[in-house]
Formats: sequence, C-alpha cells, structure tokens
Amino acid sequence: MSAARLRARRPQPSLVIVCALTWVLLWGSLSVANLIVGALLGVVIGLVFPMPVIDTPGRLRPLGVAAAAGRLLVDLVRSSGAVLVTVLRFGRTPRNAVVRVQLRSRSDLYLAQTAELVTLVPGSLVIEARRSSSTLYLHVMDVRSDADLERTRADVLAAEERVIRAFGSAAEVAALREGRPLPLPPDVPADVPAAVPAAVRGDEPAGEAR
Repeated sequence: MSAARLRARRPQPSLVIVCALTWVLLWGSLSVANLIVGALLGVVIGLVFPMPVIDTPGRLRPLGVAAAAGRLLVDLVRSSGAVLVTVLRFGRTPRNAVVRVQLRSRSDLYLAQTAELVTLVPGSLVIEARRSSSTLYLHVMDVRSDADLERTRADVLAAEERVIRAFGSAAEVAALREGRPLPLPPDVPADVPAAVPAAVRGDEPAGEAR
C-alpha cells in the first residue's frame, strides 16, 4: 500500500473533532465522556469509510481566498437583485437555458470548487459536472441573447480563475498570469480534449449541447 493511501486511511483530525462536537450536541451535555465517545466514533468512521486521496500541488493563498470571498459577496447581492427583478417583472416570460462550459483546469478539486461557487450565486445552477472533460452544465435564468450566454461562460471561467488563485500552485497561478495553458495534474493523460465552446439549448435537460 502506498504512502498516500496509508495517509488516506488515517482518521483526519478535523473529522474526529467534528464527530466529537456533534456527539456532544446530540446529547446536549458537555462532558469528558461525551467528548471521548464522539472522538472514538470519528476514529471508527475514518477507518471504516476513509476519504479518497486528493492530490493537489497547490496551497492555501490567503489573499486569493479573500478576493474570492469578496467577489462572491458582490455576486450574491447583484444576482439576488437581478433575480428579484426577473420574478417581479410582469408581461414577459424569462427564457432559461442550459449552458455548457469547459474549464481550463483538469483538476477534480477545482472542478468541484468552481461548481460550488457558481451554484451559490442566484440565477445559475450546476446540473451536471463531467470530470472526464472538466465540463460544467449550468441552468441559467433569463438568457435573452448570445451575449448573455457568453457572459455566463466568462463568469464561470472567472470563478475558476479565482479558485486557482486561492488554492493553486505557483505554476498554475503563473500560467494564468501569462495566459498559458494550465499544467495537467499527474493523473490526467496528455491527450485530454481541447476546450469546447459554450453552447445553449433553451429549457432542455443537460446533454450534449449542439
């Protein structure tokens, strides 16, 4: 068994702490016995259901995290207002669409984080994520023109960039800054398909957009 897999089978301290606190909350009493029992449950859960290994060359970048959090707050306020206006507008039925966006990174971690950021913003919802091609399918409200489609795609790629600037490696951040293709993760083959243009199919379920 590799060292990475051995590390993965070790109970993570965060899981043990969360289980201990959850056990205390369930019993409604803070005591040494409850803390010990909760911690033991966390250890057992970590051994029986080990977390998968996530290999990422990146690191936590406080400035990037702060920038991503600040932009998320701005997007939440702006998009909430736009959705409210759309809902209260009478006489016009909003045209929704399914948009396909292929991300620049091939990292599963960045794919998941980008999907979470996009879904948190009102008016857009990730309905499918394909890790084989790092592609997101989004349901988007009130798409009036091709310009709205391209704006959505640009917003998703901007969210991915903020994720990489918050958690990426030095090589990935440098590639973004210089406009170069991002380096592939070690477990991704070099013949991954190139980026696919965003496409739209109004009010249809996710599938191969034409």
